[in-house]
Amino acid sequence: MNPDITIHKGDQEKPVAVFIHGLSMNRFFWTEPAMTRVLGQNIPMKYFAATKPRASSIEPTGRITVGSLPRQITNLWHAVTNAGFNALCWSQHRPAGPIGLAIEELEYICTLVKSEFPGKPVALIGHSRGGLVARKFLEINPFKIAALITIATPHAGCSLARLQKLVSPVIKTVNRLLPANMHGTASKIARNFNNLVQGGAVTELMPGSEFIKSFAEGSYENVRGLSFGGTKPDLASLYRWKKKAGQYQPLRVMAIPSSLTGALPSTLVPDEIRSGKGDFMVTAKSARLPWAAAHYNVHANHLAITWNPKVIRETLNLLAEL
Repeated sequence: MNPDITIHKGDQEKPVAVFIHGLSMNRFFWTEPAMTRVLGQNIPMKYFAATKPRASSIEPTGRITVGSLPRQITNLWHAVTNAGFNALCWSQHRPAGPIGLAIEELEYICTLVKSEFPGKPVALIGHSRGGLVARKFLEINPFKIAALITIATPHAGCSLARLQKLVSPVIKTVNRLLPANMHGTASKIARNFNNLVQGGAVTELMPGSEFIKSFAEGSYENVRGLSFGGTKPDLASLYRWKKKAGQYQPLRVMAIPSSLTGALPSTLVPDEIRSGKGDFMVTAKSARLPWAAAHYNVHANHLAITWNPKVIRETLNLLAEL
């Protein structure tokens, strides 16, 4: 096995954090988040970190904008390494394959960690499906792990297949706002998202699946547990420029997906994309690690949760206690 790995060696007296990415991602999700592409590998993640643009006296180049984009994103990986902790992440060989393959790779990674950082406490940090990879690894492997931290992980499963039914109407509405030369990109995103949710890996994540039901009940001796869930399903906003008193002012015309799902009957909207209940992909309730000593829900979507200040602060506190 020769996985694509990033190793950060910090203070030799500090523990090691092993970062595990989610479905269809790679190690750059952690190390280069601003340029990592999501939603079918089409959109750089920095678009989901956009902020409301400022008013300007100069006429904007387009009538619609997603906001001001950051040049870089400081996420949990950067916070952990900047604090002097040792860290490692890797790209899963088949990131959309069966979860068992990722668990086998994690075994190899932990063997490497024990060799590179002998005697140091090890914390597993998993985002989304990565948290399930780590949790199942704890059940079937003899490695001594000091802590498990899961972020937006669907411990009780997630209803991705239901989300598929909402993608088409969302894309149609967005297409009416976007310039014509961007319609093809939006449609490609929809196709890739549909391909993802129809894959076998997603079947494992559905509520009530054999994999979800396979987890043992109860906690693990000497393993600290911490989990986080998101309650903001909106991934992005669209703004329209309007000239007023010599200034071009940004007016928000749409939040995706809440502006669209808000008009649907409540029975058609899964909790994953309900404000206050989910992060677009996983509900806050499902994100709770059953045996965690502490769980926090934060106002963030499925991606932005990895650079949420509360998530960073509580994770650093736990690592410091190991």
